[in-house]
Amino acid sequence: MTLNKQVFIYLIVLFAAIYQDFPLFNLIGEIGKSPMVLLSPLMLVYILSNRTVKLSGYAVHFMKYIVYCFLISLIFLAVTYIHYETFEILDEHIVRKTLKMSVYPIVAFIAYQFFYSYLSNNFHSLKNLFSAVYLVQLFLTLFITLEIYYLKTPEFFLSFLHTEPGKYWRVRLLTPEESWTGTILVIFMFLPVFLVHYLKIKGFWRWMVYLQSGYLFLSYSLVSESKGFLLLVLVSVLPLTLSYFKQNKYLRNAFIIVAASVVVAGGFVGFALREIIIEQITTSITFGTRFSSIITSLMIFVLCPIGLGWSGFVTYYPQAIEYILESGLVDQFNLQEIRGYLSTTKALSTKSAFFDELIYGGIFFLIFFYRFFIKRYFNLSKIKDLDFYFLRIPLAFSIMAGIVYITYHVKYDVWIFLALTNVFEVKYRLNKNEDISS
Repeated sequence: MTLNKQVFIYLIVLFAAIYQDFPLFNLIGEIGKSPMVLLSPLMLVYILSNRTVKLSGYAVHFMKYIVYCFLISLIFLAVTYIHYETFEILDEHIVRKTLKMSVYPIVAFIAYQFFYSYLSNNFHSLKNLFSAVYLVQLFLTLFITLEIYYLKTPEFFLSFLHTEPGKYWRVRLLTPEESWTGTILVIFMFLPVFLVHYLKIKGFWRWMVYLQSGYLFLSYSLVSESKGFLLLVLVSVLPLTLSYFKQNKYLRNAFIIVAASVVVAGGFVGFALREIIIEQITTSITFGTRFSSIITSLMIFVLCPIGLGWSGFVTYYPQAIEYILESGLVDQFNLQEIRGYLSTTKALSTKSAFFDELIYGGIFFLIFFYRFFIKRYFNLSKIKDLDFYFLRIPLAFSIMAGIVYITYHVKYDVWIFLALTNVFEVKYRLNKNEDISS
């Protein structure tokens, strides 16, 4: 464990990434939910200060997709004005709204490129990254312990850290709601484990990482009411963890015991998920909003496969929702929240990164999604080093979470983690090529 300037920089970036309910939201809106927007100018200065700006293949795909969304947005700004002879839609000026929506991917790209560049330039001192990641994990361990304790009391727990001070009856860490915590916890359960293995750290720090990772998983799983988290634990975390134990020659003898433990844990999680779904499927506002939004997104994609851009999303998504609601397809659900989208652009979203982007970018988004997310997972899967399982698990979870139940707008924990996987993939290939040439 070391503490120096580099560790301090990593800590600032990592804490900014996991803080997703920053009160700046009350002044500038959704983009202010993370302090990352304040750091982005400094990050951009660092990126441009390098003699050459090295973009990975993934970053190039990311940049191309942002440019495409700008172009298609300009087209649909013109279409909207021709159709309605105004830029005012639902009391919102869509030129201003389009510019505001474009800030999310731009800040995400800057954060991604900064972390990729900074980690690449300082890869020789990787233990500094471990120190920062471990300290964040320790912070989360202490924070979640206190938060679970305060769930049982009427007292507020650090509510001043949130955009809406008040009692919250679920675990949310430094995010606005429980569903946002899943990626943060899974990343900081497995990333420290990967680093202690990659760096061959043994003894006290390795066991502390193991204990804290296990504690984070068990403590949150026992109290979680997040349907998305519990579902993805069943389909990504537990199966991949079991696969790791099966392939590790040192742990293979314990496979039966581990398999039994995973089955028990999976059964518990599955039972909890089943009870939550049965209880809320017809009454939960979340179910009604997400199901209706997904149907609406797919309908828009079929009708306009090139995408609507950010401007067209604001104009035509509410109209498509109205059509779906009037069709009777979703009458059995609680539609209270999604009906609000018919009269305002505030918080307008499908509540899924995948289906939001499907409306923005259409077929071009599907190409980007494969090249940026799916291909990344396939590339990590080709690496024979078993330690990379501890990157694949949170990567699989984060990708599926973006499909099922979260957006990536201010989920900088995901963008930073993706940049990190990019660096390790590149370093692995370089080392492999050196071994072959020697």
